[in-house]
Amino acid sequence: VPYVQEPVRPRSAEANASNPFGKVPTLIDGEFTIYESVAINTYLGDKYRTSALELVPPPATTARGRYEQLIATIYGELDCQALWIHRKHASDVAKFIGAPNPEATEVARKHADKVVDVLADELGRSGGEYLLGSQFSAADILLVHCCNWAESIGWGERWSGEAPQLQGLAAYLERCRSRPAYARAKALP
Repeated sequence: VPYVQEPVRPRSAEANASNPFGKVPTLIDGEFTIYESVAINTYLGDKYRTSALELVPPPATTARGRYEQLIATIYGELDCQALWIHRKHASDVAKFIGAPNPEATEVARKHADKVVDVLADELGRSGGEYLLGSQFSAADILLVHCCNWAESIGWGERWSGEAPQLQGLAAYLERCRSRPAYARAKALP
């Protein structure tokens, strides 16, 4: 899929022009503008679905229902209720978008642990190497992104623990991160 990546900083004039929250990413597809990573991934997965590439299951299928459940859990519980709490209350940007709050940050970290346990169990029940089984999906992209973020703030150390489901998660993350598309994405500026 041809695209042009524009280097835009959050809350810059450019970001504010296309996203009412001033966040990145935002996708502009002709006359259509869409923001929020989950919505962008699902939109692109639906629009560019082929027999060789299906990042999002077809609408009105049980696989799509499972996909929607997974992305809602990852986004609503891990991203918003844990990682963003850390960003607002413990990161370098806390002074701009929140206030330091160690108690809120600790509650968020414990919530992240619980959510990761649930997602690791879901991965184990999938019957395959990915969240939706044998097919890599946009839900995997979102979970790996959130796990990368969690690891970058020191929340991922327990994933290498002895619990069988967490060992499965560690192997899953390694598998996803070894994909050529992941390497290409990481190499982007």
